[in-house]
Amino acid sequence: MNKKILMSGVAALLISGGMHATTASASALSYSHSGEATLTATFSDTCATAADTLATDPTTSVTGSFADFLGIDYTPDDDDGDGGVADQIEQGLDAINGFVNVVDDDEALTGVEISFAVDPCGGASADNPVWATTSKLDWAASGTLANGLSVSVDQDAAITLGGAFGTLEWKSGGDSAVKAAHVGGDGDIKVAGGGFGGHALATDGTAGYVINYTAPTMGGLGLFVSYAPGSAATNTDAYLDTIAIGASMSAGDLSFSAGFENASKNANASSSPACDHGIMTVEADDTFTAEALIDDVYGTDECGDQSLVVIGASMSAGGISISGGYSNLDTEEADRATTSIDLSTSAGDWNLGLGYTTATKSSKIAGADTTQTAIGATLGTALGDGVDLTIKMSNNEYDSSAQATSRGGNGATSDFQAIGELKITY
Repeated sequence: MNKKILMSGVAALLISGGMHATTASASALSYSHSGEATLTATFSDTCATAADTLATDPTTSVTGSFADFLGIDYTPDDDDGDGGVADQIEQGLDAINGFVNVVDDDEALTGVEISFAVDPCGGASADNPVWATTSKLDWAASGTLANGLSVSVDQDAAITLGGAFGTLEWKSGGDSAVKAAHVGGDGDIKVAGGGFGGHALATDGTAGYVINYTAPTMGGLGLFVSYAPGSAATNTDAYLDTIAIGASMSAGDLSFSAGFENASKNANASSSPACDHGIMTVEADDTFTAEALIDDVYGTDECGDQSLVVIGASMSAGGISISGGYSNLDTEEADRATTSIDLSTSAGDWNLGLGYTTATKSSKIAGADTTQTAIGATLGTALGDGVDLTIKMSNNEYDSSAQATSRGGNGATSDFQAIGELKITY
């Protein structure tokens, strides 16, 4: 708490000193604003037939049983003692995750149901295109004071102070230093269907209020540090204070970056980030979604203590820009590794971009990995000052272990999407 009070006091003194209502300070700040309006037409093929809910009856049926869903072998019989179906499934669960699980008797298992991912279109066919319009307005005030201190504030209430020491930013919902340093692109290709949204560029510990420091660049070397003290007035945030470090190095047209962040869960948290993977108790009439059951057995949540490593690189040569990155998020349950590469160039009035991202989320207990592979392409041109036309296309392969055909689901999905975008900026 002392650190938080100290940082808050420093911020208040600096801000009050820089923004004091004197003529010199007020006149040093200038106001600017910008806005944009976007019209989009989206085409996609995400409609699919959903697998039925499975009613489990392991004593009489192999297809759709609780045991088959988890790949547990058993011998059907009517005996409720040693060697009964419930005992066999319980032993099979124990063998998968190492816990001492509890499965009720054979008769109780007949009421268990497992449901798979629903059809996103609810059984209807696609109605393309889908039209949408959005708009936003941004503003900022910035300037340099007589003492050389630069000050800026924007619509997100981000306050930045800069000088020979570098820059300090205070912002609710600010970025991690890992993201600030990264030069390899975020890998977030706009897709239809399931996915991870590109690289993890922060842990769950960088949430709420974030203070960012950027050191002055020296010889092409940049240093970034972020500090997330949490937002609660008491020590009840989900994670303890989280610090991230990032660095970048530029040499001509070639740049590299690396970042690291570690987040520790708070034992005093009002809402615990602890993982729920553990001993299972299966009773009569239990209902599970396929994803939740796989998580309970194998551990597929990104939760608990977390560490993140991200590296990136970019270069330009012969009118072509290439960037790429690798990230690894390690958590108490699942781990996620992501690799991406992006290429951009121009021909006449047209800009072309290509992107490739692949990611694997590995379950805590081997056997329930989820993978995504996305390919994207963009083609854009300026129709006039402040008016741009862009066409975006992507194909997304998403394979969730919980939806595998061997478990009774629909298996991997492959979704195509095309977006036409008209953007007006002012």
